[in-house]
Amino acid sequence: FDANTYLLMTKTLDYFDPAASFDQDLSAAFHRTQARFLVISFTSDWRFAPARSREIVRALVRAGREVSYSEIASESGHDAFLMPIPLYHETLRGYLNRVAREVDGRTSEPAHATVPAATEVNTHAA
Repeated sequence: FDANTYLLMTKTLDYFDPAASFDQDLSAAFHRTQARFLVISFTSDWRFAPARSREIVRALVRAGREVSYSEIASESGHDAFLMPIPLYHETLRGYLNRVAREVDGRTSEPAHATVPAATEVNTHAA
């Protein structure tokens, strides 16, 4: 990226507020979504802090959405998602494989078979 692109992207992220049109109720912002969600945070990420990720996960749960969350230890800061962190890659691969199986209609396989159990929390709203 050139510097101006980076500045514009940073400003956009700073001002993005999905709850703004919902009286600052993040759960309401997610209420009409139909997707399943995977939220991954890294312990050293200051740009998208784990506390904010957990806030998003709680809002998704309150909205009755299906969400999986993983917080991964890393010293690489915001760029951790670019690093070869085995647990991150295993978690993402496991989630995507599970979704692919469900899309293919093979939901009888264990959903957690390829995802390390200690890193993923599945929440299925009733």
